[in-house]
Amino acid sequence: MKRPSVREVAKLAGVGTSTVSRALNNHPSVSDYARRRVLTAAEELGYTPNLTARRLRTGQTHAISVLLPMTGPEFYTRLLDRLESVLERESLDIALFPVVGGIRLKRYRDAGALPYHADGLIIASLDPDRIYQGRRPPYDRPIVLVDAHHPDFHSVYFENAAAGRLAAEHALSLGAPIALVDVEETPGAFESPAFRERRQGIMHELQRHGIGLVDHIRLPISIEEGRRAAQLLPEPGSGESLTVIATCDELALGVLRQLGENGQSLGRDVSVIGFDDQSAAGPNELTTVAQPIEEMGAAAAELLVAALAGGLERIEQVAFPPRLVIRRSTVGRA
Repeated sequence: MKRPSVREVAKLAGVGTSTVSRALNNHPSVSDYARRRVLTAAEELGYTPNLTARRLRTGQTHAISVLLPMTGPEFYTRLLDRLESVLERESLDIALFPVVGGIRLKRYRDAGALPYHADGLIIASLDPDRIYQGRRPPYDRPIVLVDAHHPDFHSVYFENAAAGRLAAEHALSLGAPIALVDVEETPGAFESPAFRERRQGIMHELQRHGIGLVDHIRLPISIEEGRRAAQLLPEPGSGESLTVIATCDELALGVLRQLGENGQSLGRDVSVIGFDDQSAAGPNELTTVAQPIEEMGAAAAELLVAALAGGLERIEQVAFPPRLVIRRSTVGRA
């Protein structure tokens, strides 16, 4: 009996073939309504993707695996959208593999795991030395890192240490005590090199000027956790002020909103600096260190396409520098 095709699933669900691919791979940009239609159509037709069979038949799967910490946050939605737009041009599908939980991580260290059945592998925001315990990934096809870098792999990354120094320089220019609201992570395989490098850049610049932090709060990434951080910050004395550096915009926005609701004058009583320049940063007047997320995604995809074509003779390292975007959350004392 002939296996149903992705085109048949798309036709029955009333969506495009790329939406089918995204829905089956739990891509965050697909609506719940579209995902339900695709899953219902796939179940009705008995469709299941078979990367192994396709590779055995043709030598290629025309698919790229992406290992990443999670799906959902805006950073990954924007990164994956741009990755997919470039790869789709080359008729390559994306299969997402979030690295969550020790059992799944152990499985991904096995050469027979599903991510390694694809034509290429993108590893996002993860340190391969931690994921693979200092060994090479069990994979002999092209690998590209994005939002991380390693001398042994093609890498596309943001200069996070420089971004940390830039944020600290701006904080120092405001002339107030500085508190750091940091991302809390479990040490080990899932610890993000991006946040580690931002933290190092911030601390290096402060120490260079002989300045210490008045507080260092670590919390998980979310706006609500940022609100909680605002409640934990030291209260400035009468006539005093405080500058808060948050190592991602989600935490910074939570701090910003909570302090505003508490009646603090933003940019005067308290200044707030974030990282990444996410979509909510501008409307909320948040000063932030901008990261070119879409450009990084496109560069990583183009690098992988070139590697698949055999066009890379050496390890390529593509670095994107930081840019400070100053808005009202620090303008009052700039």
